[in-house]
Amino acid sequence: MGIFQNLKKPLFTLLLPLALLSGGCTSVNYTSSMAGVSDYATLVFKSFFVLGTVTVSAAETHRAGPFGFVKSVEGSKVTYNDLVHAAAKIEADDIIDVRIDINTAGKTSFADWLTGWTRTFTYTGTALAIKYLDKPYQEYGPESPEDESSADPLDFFRR
Repeated sequence: MGIFQNLKKPLFTLLLPLALLSGGCTSVNYTSSMAGVSDYATLVFKSFFVLGTVTVSAAETHRAGPFGFVKSVEGSKVTYNDLVHAAAKIEADDIIDVRIDINTAGKTSFADWLTGWTRTFTYTGTALAIKYLDKPYQEYGPESPEDESSADPLDFFRR
């Protein structure tokens, strides 16, 4: 009986850290929308028709070494410009209904700071590519080239 009493304390001190390290492991699979609010756009109503949906994907990998000494980011994110370039390939004038989703994949554990970690972010951008039915008017400046000398740039705001 005395031998087991003496083994309980060292055995407990060995098993507790092992249980904490192995029990803290989880997997991450999180998806969210990166849509934000923009207040810098001018709203202009124009007639258009939809050419189709454009989709752009990109991946970004974040890595950190043990104790966080070495950190690196490889890859890229999906930007609005990427979607515009994809729409230009099908001769679209513009894009609407933009949505950029992010999917995060990686494993986390209690000891990430000790062993290092890797996270992969997959970005998927979708938008509707549109073609205007009528030629868009100029928002600033003259209505036609011959009016150039007499045009007031603020006429657009006085309408």
